[in-house]
Amino acid sequence: MAESMQELANLCGSVGIMPLAQIVQARPRFDPATLYGSGKLAEIKQQLRTRGADLVVFDHDLSPSQGQKLERLLGVMVMDRTQLILEIFHRNARTREARMQVELAQLEYMLPRLVGMWAHLDRERGGISGSKGTGEKQINIDRTLVRTRIARLKKELRQLASERETQKKRRSNCFQVSLVGYTNAGKSTLMNRLTHADVKVEDRLFATLDPTTRVLLDHYRPRVLLSDTVGFLSRLPHSLVASFRSTLEVVRDADLLLHVVDVSHEGHEEHIETTLQVLQDIGAEAVPRLLVFNKVDRIEDKVTLLLARKAHPEAVFISAEQDDPAPLKQRIVQFFENSMVTTPLLLAYADYGNLAKVYRWSRVDEVRYEEDAIHLVVTSTPANLERIRANVPVWREKATGTG
Repeated sequence: MAESMQELANLCGSVGIMPLAQIVQARPRFDPATLYGSGKLAEIKQQLRTRGADLVVFDHDLSPSQGQKLERLLGVMVMDRTQLILEIFHRNARTREARMQVELAQLEYMLPRLVGMWAHLDRERGGISGSKGTGEKQINIDRTLVRTRIARLKKELRQLASERETQKKRRSNCFQVSLVGYTNAGKSTLMNRLTHADVKVEDRLFATLDPTTRVLLDHYRPRVLLSDTVGFLSRLPHSLVASFRSTLEVVRDADLLLHVVDVSHEGHEEHIETTLQVLQDIGAEAVPRLLVFNKVDRIEDKVTLLLARKAHPEAVFISAEQDDPAPLKQRIVQFFENSMVTTPLLLAYADYGNLAKVYRWSRVDEVRYEEDAIHLVVTSTPANLERIRANVPVWREKATGTG
């Protein structure tokens, strides 16, 4: 409970909302009408008067009717967790695609909440019995406009997803590595250290919404690309996950995930579980993962670090701000080396023009120009070896083993 409330306070701070008080109620079940009991609502009203607050943020999702009743009873604006996260995403969206994805999630959140927004028109003007009042007509107009906009946004996002498929094909001969993890775990800082990129780094939640891809290992064959992605969060709104699904394909299609964890955070084990849950939600749970515990320089209690190392002996421990990233790069190289196959190939001199494709899709360990043909020993992934055989007229001798 304390962890969730602290996270809510951090979310508020991301949009400039200053928390003045926290109120918690433990009860076996929520009140279906107002979430809390009458006594707790009275306590909230008293705190509003005492603190001079003009907003209540609930760490739960409110139904449309609950939101309306709470605003009427408390006399101030109310906001639920999903609405707050949507606002943060809206403020941080920079590219056209990110803005469309956030707008889609906001409209889908808003659609069932249009009821009651125009009801005051019916109360003020009345209505002929059996006919629709002014408020109801306005609601129907708004619903039509919102549904039309939702349909248009989905169409435009599908077009952008199609363009991304084209980019994906161009990168199909490369290894794909994606950074994933809880928001503010330090993924963008690590991205910059590993690739000398210029990804914007900010110490706030959801600073990165758009995936950024850079070359991680240029001289390695196949080349290795690294992508930075949006951070995850507990109870991430389903509408946001759905809207960003095409963007998150870079995670689902990766060959390796670097699961970055802020080891200095007390709840880092819960953050790990949250990330695994989101990966399952987007269909990426089967992608191989390498745990990277970041921000080790911020740990004052060394026992915490020792316990983390014991619990996760295969993980990499690093300070993305201070440490040399070379050991982490070597772990990535070793992962891909273990997945590749070394085999000899023969290429006829008449097909010499296709030699460039062999170099593009594999690492050429040896090349000999014999009388009968060009003799090659190449190392690559099974998928890229099949790509070579499908596009280059080579024939294979007996395999020499695996890398």
